Amino acid sequence: MTTSEENKTVTPDLVAQKSETYGIAAEVKKSLPQDQARWEKYVEQLIKYDDDLTGWWTPDGKISCADAVMLIHQSRGRRFSRYLQEIKEKNPDAVGENTSIVEFNSSAETRSYYFFRLEYGTVRDSELLETLNDGIQVPLDKILVTFPNVKYYDSPPPTAYLLKELWMETFPSMLDGAEYDEKYKATKFSASVREVTEELQKAYGSAKLRSDQRSVEFPTYKWIKGAFEKLVEFKLALPPSDENDTYHILFKTLRGDVLNRFIELEFRQGRNGGQTTEEDHDQLPLFPDEEN
Repeated sequence: MTTSEENKTVTPDLVAQKSETYGIAAEVKKSLPQDQARWEKYVEQLIKYDDDLTGWWTPDGKISCADAVMLIHQSRGRRFSRYLQEIKEKNPDAVGENTSIVEFNSSAETRSYYFFRLEYGTVRDSELLETLNDGIQVPLDKILVTFPNVKYYDSPPPTAYLLKELWMETFPSMLDGAEYDEKYKATKFSASVREVTEELQKAYGSAKLRSDQRSVEFPTYKWIKGAFEKLVEFKLALPPSDENDTYHILFKTLRGDVLNRFIELEFRQGRNGGQTTEEDHDQLPLFPDEEN
């Protein structure tokens, strides 16, 4: 989004437009630093969102009514509300007139829900205000069905998750014509970082969604390259032999839960100062003894 002050750019965690005339720009926090002095930066972000922003899904990018919201976990919502009130009492201009706090929490019953409730301030959409004042539980499955094939968004996933997706979903489709390599005891094939990135964007990422000039691409080339480099460190791939981005994947069946396997590999690598050994690939205990 672009602010009214010197066309500066801001990147809210969430931009939601309910209609042609109402929208929300939000900062999302599940946790907060213990040091309350570090909360000031979140207040500074909110005041930037409480502005005449440009970038809405309207012909001119403008909208007649928008609110700035701190979407925060319920366990921190009340504390942050008191902090925001204290800031406002000291300096009324530090907190925007259209700034509010909405708490969220998750619960697992017969279905998984996310609960939302207004904790501080108000929102200027009467229907949304009534709903948030009372609080509402939103079934997670109703959200997921909206974008059933989207697995990524514009924040990098945990490396182990990305590696699991590559190993279980992407690489098996690239095995046609690949040959088993006796030296590496694995099926060896070539994979381009750029081609894999584009494939994931089309199948599970940004290319599955509506886009415009403000849209970002995800997963990014940088994320996928980083994942490939991890495979090299884990001795599950060979790096490019020249300046291109083509790696040689050493594909093999990984024992047990693949996600846990990559978590274990990362954990063991960290304990070894970033190095893995041949012995590490034979047995990686989930709960290493405390002496090590």
